[in-house]
Amino acid sequence: MFEKNKGKMFLNLINDKCPITFVKIKLALEKLKEKDVLTIHLSDKEAVEGLPESLNELGYKVLVKSKLENGIFSFKIAIKN
Repeated sequence: MFEKNKGKMFLNLINDKCPITFVKIKLALEKLKEKDVLTIHLSDKEAVEGLPESLNELGYKVLVKSKLENGIFSFKIAIKN
């Protein structure tokens, strides 16, 4: 599920596994503009562990990473300045 509203985007990937999670994230990042924030919810352990480094290599930064309930993690992502 992908939602966009006034510079804030949300992508729910809690039911997806790597590598499809990263494919969906990259597609969402292509829509990200300067000062927009993309929030992603993930539960796949491999995706959670590898995401920050992969984003850094692509020119994005993790603003906030937090653990929610039931093994779900939330990432807030923006373009590096």
